Amino acid sequence: MVKITTELEMFEELIFLMSEKVRKMHVWSMEVIKTGNKEKALSIIELDEYVNNDEEMINRRALEVLALLAPLASDLRKVIVGIKIATDLERIGDYAKSVARYVIKNDKIDEEYLPYVETINNSFIKFYDATMETYKLKDVKSALELSKLDEEIDITIAKLYKHIEKNNLEHKELANIVPFVSMLRNFERAGDHTKNILEHLIYEVTNQRYDFG
Repeated sequence: MVKITTELEMFEELIFLMSEKVRKMHVWSMEVIKTGNKEKALSIIELDEYVNNDEEMINRRALEVLALLAPLASDLRKVIVGIKIATDLERIGDYAKSVARYVIKNDKIDEEYLPYVETINNSFIKFYDATMETYKLKDVKSALELSKLDEEIDITIAKLYKHIEKNNLEHKELANIVPFVSMLRNFERAGDHTKNILEHLIYEVTNQRYDFG
């Protein structure tokens, strides 16, 4: 029992190390949006390779635990959930990479849109941090309440879309607006995958499937 407890602790530590890299990618993504720094954007893309390697390492460690330690049902759920969370973290990292690619390919966004994007990114980081802390604490009650933070992302994106639509109706210059709107979807999708992590946590602790919709 001591052996598997130690192995599971090490397994989860890999997940948290991976999550820190993903967080850094999203913090940097806002920085490059604001500055247009294409070299820093390339650093985000490079960091994504490390995130991908982390996912592979977590999957390998999971197979070792399953093959060698014959975990009990509750421990088995931890392993299964860990694999699923690693997959979601990899996807969340991919969305930061997509933002970086947008910055590399396009001019800086219009200054009037920056406050919206910064609010969206801050909302995401807040949601992401709270989710990973909740996973660390195995706090189902908080997990059930946290999904409302994802709504903050959607609300601000909707406000930005209305602002863009207003500018369009007033025939203002909207250069590169299609790729910009497409880029915004990355924050929305990152929030969705963060919400998945909450669902996985609830399953790990309660053995019950939960769908935030």
